[in-house]
Amino acid sequence: MKTITKNIAALGMLTFAASTQANTPNPFDWQSIPEKEDQISMRLGHSVNMEWSPQTVALKRFAELVAIYTDNHIKPSIFPGSQLGSEKEMLQQARQGMLQVTIPATNNMAQVAPSMNLLMLPYLTQSTEENNYLLDELTPILNPRVIEESGVRIVGWENTGWRHFFYNSENPIEGPDDLAELNMRVPPNPIMLGTYESWNASPAPIAWNELYSALQQGVVEGGDNPVSDIIGMKFNEVINRITRLNYTLLTHPIVVSERWFQGLEPEIQEAVLRAGRETTEYVRWWQPLDESRWWEIAKEAGVQITEIEDETSWKEQARDSWPNYYEMIGEDGEELVDTALNILENYEESN
Repeated sequence: MKTITKNIAALGMLTFAASTQANTPNPFDWQSIPEKEDQISMRLGHSVNMEWSPQTVALKRFAELVAIYTDNHIKPSIFPGSQLGSEKEMLQQARQGMLQVTIPATNNMAQVAPSMNLLMLPYLTQSTEENNYLLDELTPILNPRVIEESGVRIVGWENTGWRHFFYNSENPIEGPDDLAELNMRVPPNPIMLGTYESWNASPAPIAWNELYSALQQGVVEGGDNPVSDIIGMKFNEVINRITRLNYTLLTHPIVVSERWFQGLEPEIQEAVLRAGRETTEYVRWWQPLDESRWWEIAKEAGVQITEIEDETSWKEQARDSWPNYYEMIGEDGEELVDTALNILENYEESN
């Protein structure tokens, strides 16, 4: 009997050990690829330091695919958490060829590539599918401009999700007039600030890393971000409501240094472009699945969620302000906006 008991105990220990090992990350993944002769270093920098973030997921996928498609001829190294500087600083490093890849928010990218302000126009699109179609058709048109403006090339896209209002209030935000009662944080992008002003609100341009303490101290009552950011950053500890709105998506272009890219052999260039395309498709599959998980976490945390069934008043007021932004896009800003609208018209006709 003692022998049987000991065998059962041993079997249990083996099962536990196997289970523990199964949940341990692979210590020998693409980040430890073998050294090869004439191997090219590819440094990837980004501003977040959370494994749950879509930016992290996108850059890891991109780096892995580049390593695979170049047969380890390119060796990636990822530097998260703004180790290499702010998003604007990393873009400047990429222009110089010091950094090979980065993934800035589109609104931050617009600081060095004004053409990207086009994508910040409120209610340019109102569904994720519509937005994906626009990016696919518009990126080849934008890329030559972006390369000239910033020295980087767009090779793919990440989508974090629609920016929803999150705030601390007894009453929900249901219409534009409700914003007048709240101080809302908005990223320091002129079009995003102007959008709030079109709703007769008074936006506060506060840095992202200062937002939690600003909410905690009551400097602002809220802001807008995708649900993964709202809950992932634990803003639910200092706010009690979210109002869902589809006025703009938070996207991040995956960009590579044009100086670095032009120094690559054609087959390596194609591998980088392929990795960008496939990363875009992967994120488009992954993001909705991940977002649904965050909405469940928000509900479990007791956050009160308000749905706006009709966004007509929001849309009309915001789109009336578009002419104010054409010059921010470029001398031909209005023409570029018309190009985007024609693309969207084709989307509607084909759907």
